[in-house]
Amino acid sequence: MLVTQKGFSLVELLIALLLGSVLLAMVIGLYVTGVSTGAKSLKYSRLRTDLQSIISIMETDIRRAGYGGPDFMVGSGASKTVDRSADKHCIVYYYDHDSTGSISSANKMGVRFIPAENEIQFGTGVGPLATDCYSSGNGTWTALSDKQFIKITALDFTEIHTYLSALKNAQKFFWKEFQHS
Repeated sequence: MLVTQKGFSLVELLIALLLGSVLLAMVIGLYVTGVSTGAKSLKYSRLRTDLQSIISIMETDIRRAGYGGPDFMVGSGASKTVDRSADKHCIVYYYDHDSTGSISSANKMGVRFIPAENEIQFGTGVGPLATDCYSSGNGTWTALSDKQFIKITALDFTEIHTYLSALKNAQKFFWKEFQHS
């Protein structure tokens, strides 16, 4: 009498092992892809947040330039609210942020870009001329950007004439026309 044996043959076991290995490799591949995508997403999110923070700090501070009156003017002859360096990488501005009415080193601010270090810096106690931004002893400068994380390659400050100056010119024109008629 023949006895039948139950079980898997060697070929069947090898095929099952191969299919299991392929399935395991696919699951591991999906996991690695998910982790790397998550890491890239976190880096992008931090980059976006850091840049938004830097821009927000600069924007809100620069908008206040000149607040406090004629003592808070900068540039040659103290005639401007914001003074820009010739290389367009630095600006200085003063404003009365503590509402004391008197100027102090805390009210003298600037923002500069250091190309060699790929870094944006915020300064306090700076002089009234943007041409002195890079002079030693001209204020206390603190990094706004993390040069280990963000490589900033350019930052230029551009002067634009706002609609207020155009409005003032228009008012002058209409006043002259009114006087002539």
